[in-house]
Amino acid sequence: MKRMMLSVLLLLILSACNNNQFDKESWLTEPEKRNSMVYSLINKYELIGMTETEIIDLLGEPTQKVNEPSHQFVYYLGRAGFGVDDSLLRLNFNKDSEIESHEVTND
Repeated sequence: MKRMMLSVLLLLILSACNNNQFDKESWLTEPEKRNSMVYSLINKYELIGMTETEIIDLLGEPTQKVNEPSHQFVYYLGRAGFGVDDSLLRLNFNKDSEIESHEVTND
């Protein structure tokens, strides 16, 4: 009986972990779920060096495009913390329109 309970518990834990995996369709259609997928995205894809076109093909159009003080795509990830701030993925581009850095912020 204990073995069966442990198996069920392990199965539940593993299935919960799959919800945190980056899924392009969920990213595009369910922005509120992006926060749980963003670190999987960062670990799964080598974002540094990707072009604007490659990023848009992968993540869709950004929530915001910033040009000053630097060129940046911003993707909304959902509410952060206690729902006061927005969690954002910021992709910073170099002069060749390739990603040079990325960060997750709470604004």
